[in-house]
Amino acid sequence: MRKRRREGPARSAESQDRPGGQPGVQPVRITLPTAAVLRQMLENPVADHYGFALAEATSFPSGTIYPILARLETAGWLASFWEQGDPAELERPRRRMYRLTGAGAHAAREALTTTQRLLGALPPVSQSQAGTA
Repeated sequence: MRKRRREGPARSAESQDRPGGQPGVQPVRITLPTAAVLRQMLENPVADHYGFALAEATSFPSGTIYPILARLETAGWLASFWEQGDPAELERPRRRMYRLTGAGAHAAREALTTTQRLLGALPPVSQSQAGTA
């Protein structure tokens, strides 16, 4: 009996049907914190961002932000690199910088638009439903 080979990250047909299905990027699950990070990065899509600044801007803890950045980088939405400079001259440790890729910026805009459209399509919660689980 032969073992089935597990599919790797190249799922082109499937990725075209979901948000972020642009060439060169993989789909990413868009959670509220992920949407906040993407929205913040899209304010200046060609800028370099670092995790702590994104944590402050989004009001999410760094323990939430850094896994999001790692997931977005693995999916091809972000590129990362170490800040240039000597820590002694900077008077602080070097920062890991993150930048949206071209395809990542496009996928982020599409994902946020889709998410906003889906959230807008939800019926409003009535007062009687608000307290029930």
